[in-house]
Amino acid sequence: MTDISTDIKNNPNAEFRYILVGNIIDKHYYGEDKEIKSGTKQFRADAKVYLLPEYGGMGHENMPVYGLPRKSWKKIKIVIRPVMIKNVRVKKTFDPKMIEMATDNHFYSYFGNDEAGLSSFAASMNKDNKEVAE
Repeated sequence: MTDISTDIKNNPNAEFRYILVGNIIDKHYYGEDKEIKSGTKQFRADAKVYLLPEYGGMGHENMPVYGLPRKSWKKIKIVIRPVMIKNVRVKKTFDPKMIEMATDNHFYSYFGNDEAGLSSFAASMNKDNKEVAE
């Protein structure tokens, strides 16, 4: 794997960065009564979130994400369960704030700007989400 962190530190004007992007699941079971809910408490259904995996030692049971919440116009960074995320894919980002967040993240330092490595991780994330098919 290439070490993108040194590439970006040597070239602070990097144009783009590959990053994992997903959507929040629509309908899922909630609680003991198996009530069907849409989205999560913080994000509406199908909201676009940027994944910032950091806690790999725990098998990615929880994952920091960055996105636009239900009740605000300002993006937030929170930790949610990956089973609440669907359609994980690799996208290019040109946003300087996202490039900075990915550069400071240990996960993206490991994979570098390698689209193929990130795609294989995205494929493994798409296997198990809790969305209810009606």
